[in-house]
Amino acid sequence: MSQFDTLEFAEVDVPRILAAQMPGVSGPNPAAIAGGIRSAFDELMGFVRQLKLSPSGPPRVIYMAHGPQGVRFTVVMPIAAPPTATRMIGPGFVKAIPAARAMRFTHHGPYTELAKTYALITEFLKAKGLMKTEADWAHYMPMWEEYLNDPQTTPPEKLLTYIYLPAR
Repeated sequence: MSQFDTLEFAEVDVPRILAAQMPGVSGPNPAAIAGGIRSAFDELMGFVRQLKLSPSGPPRVIYMAHGPQGVRFTVVMPIAAPPTATRMIGPGFVKAIPAARAMRFTHHGPYTELAKTYALITEFLKAKGLMKTEADWAHYMPMWEEYLNDPQTTPPEKLLTYIYLPAR
């Protein structure tokens, strides 16, 4: 039995989407990241309501940079159509996210256990010769997580998260 038997992996084509987006930053530790993402999603959903946008897919967090100084990210909500308002107020914006080829990994369970899946992904990439050290994660930015069910209504052990890294 391989150490990667529990790691679900596929190379996929991710389609282009139109999305409402909100940039965010946080400290580097997991609690700070979770709090920053939660706050940015609250802002994003206010932006979506303000512009009367219709969500049309699972939300994402796109990680732009991660290091000892902190994390830079953008929270994303796919939308069905562009806003009718042409003037945006605040840091929120609407922009298309281009199609991409990506490596997709599946995390089952609570968000608090994502680090275990990331550790498996790191070992998987090292075994494939795609990564030598933790510093090589910088080559996979931007990468993103897609949340397939609602944490407000789904028991933590039933949560599903896709983790995408750009295919190299």
